[in-house]
Amino acid sequence: MNKLLKLLLVSLLLAMTNTSHAVDNAVSKLPSWQQLEFEQKAFWATARSQLNIAPVAGKPDVWMLDVLSSVVDNSEQLKISFDAATGRVLSLSRVSRGKEQRMKAYQYETKFIVRERRTPPADTSAPPEQWPVARTNSVNYPASRGTTVVTSPYLLLILASQLQAQEPGKSIEVIVHTDLNFYRVKLTSGNGVPVKANFQVTGQDAVSGTFETNAVAIYASPEGKLEDKDDFSLLGLQGEIILLFDRNSGLPLQIRGEAPRIGSTEINLKSATLRAAP
Repeated sequence: MNKLLKLLLVSLLLAMTNTSHAVDNAVSKLPSWQQLEFEQKAFWATARSQLNIAPVAGKPDVWMLDVLSSVVDNSEQLKISFDAATGRVLSLSRVSRGKEQRMKAYQYETKFIVRERRTPPADTSAPPEQWPVARTNSVNYPASRGTTVVTSPYLLLILASQLQAQEPGKSIEVIVHTDLNFYRVKLTSGNGVPVKANFQVTGQDAVSGTFETNAVAIYASPEGKLEDKDDFSLLGLQGEIILLFDRNSGLPLQIRGEAPRIGSTEINLKSATLRAAP
């Protein structure tokens, strides 16, 4: 772990010690941004992730997060519907394309999750929703869940966007579902460090400079026995994850953590589309 990441963790731990309050698991309002694009360059490859969030038409209490990630010849597209008040995931579909293609879909029922896997037919022009079902099974929630909100890794960015505006030491706790595994995740707000950023805001001039930031640290631990290999990550980052938000705009400028085969790394904001004023 590099020195700067250690300093950030120490700052967040001190904030937790001084003010160990918790806040409600509430998203409550759409973030200031509508679309974000992140980029990470390592060796000969460039990884990109684009996120778009919008309310669902006719369902004022439900929002949809669309995510498109790509690296080299592999891509993944997710559609995540979730409860606007809490960040609780309602349904999720993941389409992976590369050497192999597949679609996984999850429906989050009250007592269990319906997990479905689809594979493409000979006619690959058919949309993934029409691919034949290869397998359907149910996944039980962990017995220790209680009333804790069950959410998805990408939705941690939405929760962190709300939390970063709170005073240092505020925290929320959720359970994150991946595929077969569950994790208890704690998000804690704190003071960030100055971050150099260079990104484009749609309809405006490019933004470049050093920005003061708020930080949110993400700590994840298995909730019960892992049913599959450890697969918790946020935009491909694992371990101690820290999100750094511009104090003025609330935009997530940088995400820091551990990348497989690379070590300590950071993912930077490349572009943003701000949400139109209501």
